[in-house]
Amino acid sequence: MLVAIGLAFVALGIANAAAGWTKMIEWRDRKHEAIAAGGESVRLPFSGTPSILDPSTDAQLLYESATTKYEYYRIVRRGGFYFIAIGTTLLTAAAIRNRRRRKRKTNYETHTPLA
Repeated sequence: MLVAIGLAFVALGIANAAAGWTKMIEWRDRKHEAIAAGGESVRLPFSGTPSILDPSTDAQLLYESATTKYEYYRIVRRGGFYFIAIGTTLLTAAAIRNRRRRKRKTNYETHTPLA
């Protein structure tokens, strides 16, 4: 049972890490597109009085959206790495437990009680 759970964690972790990584690349490229379209000013935080008085441009909206989604997928990727670590730990624990059981079983079989 512990092996199955460990393998599930490793598989889920690999899937999350791979998906997060590919999506991060996609959204990083979109951030670069927004900078190319609107200049370096799109990186400035659009908050406070200017956000009320000045309308935001499409490049600023694209940059903010891309930044938010980039950070989200960064968390997904990190979670994948954590799942891989948890799964690997569970698999290691299962292997150690199995080895100890075998060792204990062979010790009982070879040990003969005194008359």
